[in-house]
Amino acid sequence: MKRKITLIYISSDGKDKREFLISTTLLKIIVGLISFIIVSIILSFIFISTVYYDALQKKNYENKVRYMENEIKKLEELKSDIKDLYEKNEKIRELLGIDLQNKILKSHSNDISKAKFEMAKVDADSLKEYNELKPDINPVEGVVSRSFSKDHPAIDIACDLGTMVVSTIDGKVDKTGWDQTFGNYVKIKNNKFSIFYGHLQKVLVKMGQTIKKSEIVGTVGSTGKSSAPHLHYEIMMDSVYYDPMQFVNLNN
Repeated sequence: MKRKITLIYISSDGKDKREFLISTTLLKIIVGLISFIIVSIILSFIFISTVYYDALQKKNYENKVRYMENEIKKLEELKSDIKDLYEKNEKIRELLGIDLQNKILKSHSNDISKAKFEMAKVDADSLKEYNELKPDINPVEGVVSRSFSKDHPAIDIACDLGTMVVSTIDGKVDKTGWDQTFGNYVKIKNNKFSIFYGHLQKVLVKMGQTIKKSEIVGTVGSTGKSSAPHLHYEIMMDSVYYDPMQFVNLNN
């Protein structure tokens, strides 16, 4: 015989009274079902919470990755800008023939202001000297027929035979003469630059002569090892060759 449990219901006023007979098996089923529902709800809540948390974490992670990528991009751009500034600064220093960094490093740490003032003064003085001495005009009007290179530290300017060649700097005639390769040549120097003119037809200046910018030094020829009239034009600054195209305004 199956065991049964009697459930008695009595209203609060005692007027209504009911009895229910429930087998222990049914009661266990009901309790089990209720427990299953409760556990399912709890597990569902945990699962939903976990999924939401994972999604939130993923979104936060993606945002962090995106932020880091943007920061890295900014740093790369900043690095590129700094590199460009450094290269421009080095080029300016190279052109000016000064080494301000060594000057600052040798200064005492307590004299930073003084060092900055001295640096600015040197910059200004050197720039002024450079602008006054630099070869900033064309030696002759023509077309560049050969460019500057390691094996040819000059430019060749093709033009008509007998075209006037002018000095591109204020200075003194350091050398004139004949060379097997360059034929008739003239070399003019000042405190910073040395200019060489080769393959001249005629030399119209003398050694030791003081010369001003734009004064005639000779005429274009084809002397020495040359197949056609042209001017071989070299620029040296502090014993280093520089591409004359940095200073002239000519077409290739």
